[in-house]
Amino acid sequence: MKGKRPLEQVKVLITRGNEGSSETGSLIENEGGVPILVPLLHFHPHIDPFEASLHTTLHTYEWIIFTSKNGVKFFLEALKRQGIPLPSYTGKFAAVGTKTEQYCYKYGIPISFVPENFTGDDFAEEFISKVKTDGQVLIPKGNLARNVIATELASAGVSCQEWIVYETVLPENSIVQLKTIIEKEQVDIITFTSSSTVHHFMKVIRHYSLYDQIRDIPIACIGPITKKTAEQYGLHVKICPSVYTVNEMVNEMKEFISAC
Repeated sequence: MKGKRPLEQVKVLITRGNEGSSETGSLIENEGGVPILVPLLHFHPHIDPFEASLHTTLHTYEWIIFTSKNGVKFFLEALKRQGIPLPSYTGKFAAVGTKTEQYCYKYGIPISFVPENFTGDDFAEEFISKVKTDGQVLIPKGNLARNVIATELASAGVSCQEWIVYETVLPENSIVQLKTIIEKEQVDIITFTSSSTVHHFMKVIRHYSLYDQIRDIPIACIGPITKKTAEQYGLHVKICPSVYTVNEMVNEMKEFISAC
């Protein structure tokens, strides 16, 4: 598996959604690797009665917390559907992680708080200790996202509202594609960037009884939450960066391969 470049001819399975998979694929290619893109996540808007109430409720929230780029994207889409201009909200925004923060700035959303560590657990602890808010908090999120931030904030006495703005599903056309790739043993490393990608991956593996084919394939996870999910399924996580970004995951992958 060694070569001239750090990941020379290493076949890396990328399971994240379409939007981020090409970016990850480019990072792999730049290091000489062979990205195999099988998106196991597809996102579409979730529209509910809460959205229709935004005209009267949005201004009541002191903070809006974004836990992902998709949370930002579908939040903005909801505002657009309701004809609500973003500047009409006069509260503050927080983001879990620099990627989400950068995405917010791209669309004109000023961020007032980002935690030093990029997990929901760390966010809640830092937010409670540093912000000390007395107002209400709104968290736009996906249907499969954890509720750890809302739970921790509520435990600390913060009034917190979770709002499902998008749904995450397993793309039908990726199921057979993944089955074929695993059956033909065409993968050297499997990457996961969220617990949802792990759940969907294992749904296919279990349905087609493919666990023996993946048993010895090293797993790369973007952070400790995803790693924990993978290990609960019995997967062997060999790569997990201390900074929870795709770039750092690829860097860790390079170190892993060089040590093989």
